[in-house]
Amino acid sequence: MKVLIVEDDEDSRILLEFALGENHYEILSAENGKIALELTRKHLPDIIISDILMPEMDGYSLCKAIMSDKTLCHIPFIFYTATYTEAEDKQLALNLGATKFLVKPMEIESLLLEIQAVINNHCIKQTELNHNIEQKELILTTDYANIIAKKLNKKVRDLEKEREQLSKSESKYRRLVEALRDNYFFYTHDSNAYFTYTSPSIQNVLGYTQEEFQQHFQTYLTDNGMNSYVISKFDNGLKGIVQHPFEIEIFHKNGRKKRLYITEQPILNKNGNIISVEGIAQDITRRIMAEKELASAHERLEQAQKMEAIGNLAGGIAHDFNNILMPIFGYIDMIKSEFSEGSKGWEWSTTVQTAATRAKELVQQILTFSRCKEQEKKKVYIQSIAKEVIKFLQSSIPKSIEIRQSIYPVKNPICANPIQMHQVLMNLCTNAYHAMREKGGILAVSLSEIDISSDNQFEFPEFKEGTYIRIEVSDTGSGIKKEHMKKIFEPYFTTKSKNEGTGLGLSVVHGIITNHDGHIFVYSEPEKGTTFLIYIPVIQSFKKKDFPKLQNKELNGTERLLIIEDDDVILELLKKQLTSFGYQVVAISCPVKAFEIFSQNPQQFDLVISDMTMPKKNGISLAQDILSIRPDIPIVLCTGFSELINKDTAIAMGVKDFIMKPMSKYEMGKVVRDVLDADEQYQKV
Repeated sequence: MKVLIVEDDEDSRILLEFALGENHYEILSAENGKIALELTRKHLPDIIISDILMPEMDGYSLCKAIMSDKTLCHIPFIFYTATYTEAEDKQLALNLGATKFLVKPMEIESLLLEIQAVINNHCIKQTELNHNIEQKELILTTDYANIIAKKLNKKVRDLEKEREQLSKSESKYRRLVEALRDNYFFYTHDSNAYFTYTSPSIQNVLGYTQEEFQQHFQTYLTDNGMNSYVISKFDNGLKGIVQHPFEIEIFHKNGRKKRLYITEQPILNKNGNIISVEGIAQDITRRIMAEKELASAHERLEQAQKMEAIGNLAGGIAHDFNNILMPIFGYIDMIKSEFSEGSKGWEWSTTVQTAATRAKELVQQILTFSRCKEQEKKKVYIQSIAKEVIKFLQSSIPKSIEIRQSIYPVKNPICANPIQMHQVLMNLCTNAYHAMREKGGILAVSLSEIDISSDNQFEFPEFKEGTYIRIEVSDTGSGIKKEHMKKIFEPYFTTKSKNEGTGLGLSVVHGIITNHDGHIFVYSEPEKGTTFLIYIPVIQSFKKKDFPKLQNKELNGTERLLIIEDDDVILELLKKQLTSFGYQVVAISCPVKAFEIFSQNPQQFDLVISDMTMPKKNGISLAQDILSIRPDIPIVLCTGFSELINKDTAIAMGVKDFIMKPMSKYEMGKVVRDVLDADEQYQKV
């Protein structure tokens, strides 16, 4: 059975073709009446199913033409329409000779039954049909014209309404696009990726006018690696593939880089071919910068927390280590007193004393680094520190690294903190070692003096006139990359692996040198090496102060002292030291017992010396209890390290002096004598 389907809507035509084809009908199809008439004459279908409203020749005209043709009028004709649905539309169709008038939409099963019924029941006499058509020609023509005119008028009104709605929608859409401000702009680019339209707000985002932003999209991309992924996104969009939103980095007109968040939609024609791509771009540069800053802040917070933990650990180490050093200092003093100056015993004891002093300074250096404590500056001859650092390095770095030194005595001292100067040199030399540890090389350290005057100040425009100590530390290692040179003094910047460096070293060095009114410069070439130059002003005029040598007789006394110290070794040492000066010493290891003894007869003691950190009762609490009984008693607090109190707060609480362990016998004797003498003067007043 051969069926001719006449339908201008492609989707509806394909649906009918599929449904009838599945039911074993042979299918012919046409998109308008003109083509359908030609197919009918050529193939003589068994039935025609036609829409009414179609271009070139509508369904009514097709039906009239079929029924007027003696060779075709026997073919059953079914109207299947969604537009012409009124009673007069149906009547005209039947008057023209249509067999059936059906209204869309219908279930496929129902439509198939109607078609089969028409085929089974269709029987028309040719002569009678022709006679009826001839008689009603004028009437049919008039009815047809009226119905067509009515439908066309309605279609025109519908189109006018649609056009008005479209115009309003387009106007609203344009106002929305044109109203984009601040961080957004709308754009369209063609199938060749050339921009054809951008909203005016592009000037706020990227600095370009609408006329300037009409090049290929790749023209504006930076060399950021992320953009290679972006290009594939654009390419997929040009193929009509909808993409998830993505980010790009693009140049602002002024050359700065901007990060944009892109949302695109490909626009296709009826055939599925790409016409253009529309998109909205959001400037997220500030958000990206804020996210990076937040991440950096989190990293700095983590680092600060690590440093705080190190500080807490360092405080504990300092306290214990200083308590260990205390008897070393004390007994070395006592041993030295048994030998004459210049003897081997005296020299050996002096060597041990020097090592203990270095250990004491090392503890202070740990505390300085972990607590960022302000350190006192004093007259320093830098060559002694440089030699000490080099001596340490010679015993700790591999033999594949040769150390060359030009450490000549410089005439002028600098005003500096020796611990921080030691830290600077150690840091620079350690960095040099790291740069050469794989291949070896030469580490060179040199000192010299340089005068800056009007004759050569043009070479050092940032310097004040005067004499400077120049410290040079150089290596023949891997060097510093050009892009890293501007960042090396930034906090937390490091090229070392996560477990090797914190990025604090050079920033601390820079801070120390700046705090000493100095200057630091770096010169480097990859694979050739690096040189650091440090300039620190000398002390222009320094009068050497004569410090009188302390004599035992100046420190002697007969006063009665109460000493409280929980470490038995230190307690015994203090007792021996102060007894050697002539004092009467009562030494107690338990602060609670010491307070009981003091309470029984407060006037029997002339001075109280107490440790700070003790079990059951600390030095502050003990001092307060003692002062509550006898407010005029002088008290000296000693500690290896304490975060609870410092010298200022101790004195404010009524304590006469506050000293840090370890101290020598003579340092302790001087403190005791000074406090007692000051108290005696106060009592006289």
